[in-house]
Amino acid sequence: MLNYPITFQVQKVSDLGNPVGEARTLKCESSGEFSVGKSKSCDVQLEGESVSRQHMFLVLSDDDVRVRDDDSTNGTFLNGTRVADAEVVPGDQIELPGWHIVLMGAEAVPAQTATRSDAVVLSRLITGDSGDVAVPPPINPSTELFGAKSEVSLEDLTNSGYPLTEVKFCAVGGGLGSFVWVDHLRCYGVPADAIAVVGTESKCYETYKRYCKNSQIPDHERLRSNSLSRPDNIWGFPGYALREVFKGQASGLRGVFQVFGEPTLAQSYTPRAGDVFDSLDREAERIHWEAMFRQGQVRRLRKTDDGRYCIAYQPRGSEGGADQPKLALIVADVVHLSTGYPATRFVDDFQSFVASHPDKRSLVANAYEPHDHIYNAIEKHDEPIFVVVRGRGIVASRILQRLSEARAKNPQIRIIQSMRSPLGARDGASYGRAKRPVINNVEIQPFNWPKAAWGGDLRFEYENADDERRGEILSTLGGTSTALRSDWVAIAERGSEEDWYRVVFGSIKELTPADDTDDRIRVLIETPEKHREELFAHYLIDCTGLIADIRRSPFMADLLDVYDLPRNHAYAIKDGVSQKRGPTGLQVSNDFEINGLKNGPGRVYAAGTITSGGPYLAVDSFLGLQYSALRSVDHLVTDKTHKVRDLGPLRSLSQWLKWAVGSSP
Repeated sequence: MLNYPITFQVQKVSDLGNPVGEARTLKCESSGEFSVGKSKSCDVQLEGESVSRQHMFLVLSDDDVRVRDDDSTNGTFLNGTRVADAEVVPGDQIELPGWHIVLMGAEAVPAQTATRSDAVVLSRLITGDSGDVAVPPPINPSTELFGAKSEVSLEDLTNSGYPLTEVKFCAVGGGLGSFVWVDHLRCYGVPADAIAVVGTESKCYETYKRYCKNSQIPDHERLRSNSLSRPDNIWGFPGYALREVFKGQASGLRGVFQVFGEPTLAQSYTPRAGDVFDSLDREAERIHWEAMFRQGQVRRLRKTDDGRYCIAYQPRGSEGGADQPKLALIVADVVHLSTGYPATRFVDDFQSFVASHPDKRSLVANAYEPHDHIYNAIEKHDEPIFVVVRGRGIVASRILQRLSEARAKNPQIRIIQSMRSPLGARDGASYGRAKRPVINNVEIQPFNWPKAAWGGDLRFEYENADDERRGEILSTLGGTSTALRSDWVAIAERGSEEDWYRVVFGSIKELTPADDTDDRIRVLIETPEKHREELFAHYLIDCTGLIADIRRSPFMADLLDVYDLPRNHAYAIKDGVSQKRGPTGLQVSNDFEINGLKNGPGRVYAAGTITSGGPYLAVDSFLGLQYSALRSVDHLVTDKTHKVRDLGPLRSLSQWLKWAVGSSP
């Protein structure tokens, strides 16, 4: 149960994300559905050319707070990810063009940090003769239609009044996992009109690209992936390195040498982000992705009484009034789930700081949310600026590189990197006779998993292991690492020598505003020896990653509850004994089928992070998505029920030639 009033901070921002003017506090005294937009009829009126007349809704119930986009042209984002309907927790940032709205918590703002309240907004929210909010409670049409039923009849769906489409195959998620699976289907000979895709972004890489951009990987920078991991090319040939040669890029021949010399003679080759996105655009056009794609937010999935599945989603751009919520239905024989990470991770101290001090929100940022305003601000100063970076993975390395670049404009920038504990040269994880090297307190590995995890002996060993053994392998090979790149090593070493970079070991226990100034934060760190150290910084950038808990996705949480789906579990090795820990992803077969969702001839497959802990280590990678797609589509071939043709050698060559010249499959 939530305690009311619920408070939000409303802040106008510039195109660069910098706060403009004074923040306002929005207080909601009771549950209800509050419209936000530039129309005068909205409960919360926000001006701006890019703000739709009725842009979104804040939906407050007794149990949670949600944001629902009302088919706005420019979209609503939650912590950098575009959403149609999503749960909001304290500290989360709702973004619409020119505005940031932060959920502060179910309590009043502390007096010492209270921002100006907007009397007009408050009077509009608390209306009606009884003093209650004069807005009906939120209605979820998919809940009304399906409820807790595990099976629905096709007759009921047909008579529901909602638009209904029947296809053979449906991909849910619309991201890279969906794209790779659909690309395999098309190359195997499935026509485009037999496939439907549902997702929130029209381009499959849009969310991934946003994460890259926010974590300071623009199109010209390189990703942590290898040459053959091509989500646009199921054969993987030619790789990205040869692609650079064919395009006449100066780095092409060097990239080919890196491929053959890595990692001993050269550092591992990785493709440019822009090249990956361009190649995906080309393949999307070739397989007619746009014709298969339906833009919307998936609400529910249910088995039907004829051995198929119904997917209910809220489409964008559809018509409908308040008394007739928008909903569309797809009935499919085979479904593929790849919904990705549910949210950006905001650790407790970060959330507490944002909730208690919303006027200081611009001083702290998660690396995966928009935070260019920090770099823009520190580059303009000609005085010492202190920045704390928390974490030591690949994202932290990229953030350090960006801060190092900012020092070209302001050489007085000082960087403090917060890590939980030191790592010595011999402290890297080991597996068999292999051991990760450690440089500058960071474990070094070209990719997020050893190469053998993708297609070597380690893949076979892991796939054939029982749950406990898989947990032991995960505990050993998982964890944070970063790639060996000479410029990153040089930044840390040069910064330490020149005294503008240092590392502090320990856990952050408190984030509070500095007492003597308005533009600094106090970071209290407890060291491994239980000593406490205070740091005073102008900004903190948190690189602790994304949330993988599939229950944070309302769609996935509903599936888990209705069908009681089994899950994988994490394991930890303590004193040589493997101990079972919390749940991770969905249990799937070695062909990535969710056995708990079988429905006669109907099949549901999954891919990506929602299958973590399953039969494959590197599920959240380009090649991991390709591997899971290959296994699931090959399973459809051998199953023969759904008449997917085998991709034999001659047909494979024929399809590759079509790919090479850009011809439709």
